[in-house]
Amino acid sequence: MRVLVLEPGYCPYIAFFDSSEEAVRKIIQGEQNVSLPFGNDVIALVTSNEQNNLPFNRTIDETSYINGRALICGWDGEKLRELTRKQADRYYRRYLYPEKLVDEDTGLRMIPQQPRVKPRDERFGRKPTFLER
Repeated sequence: MRVLVLEPGYCPYIAFFDSSEEAVRKIIQGEQNVSLPFGNDVIALVTSNEQNNLPFNRTIDETSYINGRALICGWDGEKLRELTRKQADRYYRRYLYPEKLVDEDTGLRMIPQQPRVKPRDERFGRKPTFLER
């Protein structure tokens, strides 16, 4: 199963898991929350319910943001599904830059940070098979 992992301070990366349950269990910190923030019912964002104590990750749109690790995956209306290569590439580019939350006099502002790549040996997931690449 191909998913996109968003971690605070790092570029997103594609991870492979044997099942959606394994992906959620290994990536999400605490109880998970599944939402469809992209205006369609094809892509789901899985985050933690206890976001207050976790470091800021990224803004999703003008009104919502995520803290802690999150994953982006497919959704068929009933359960989590694998992303296609095209979907993974699209959301990778959309969330390429990690963000930092800054409190200014005018309010909170998100500032894009220099992208850092998470080392391969510290990433979640397994190595993809030849056919999954």
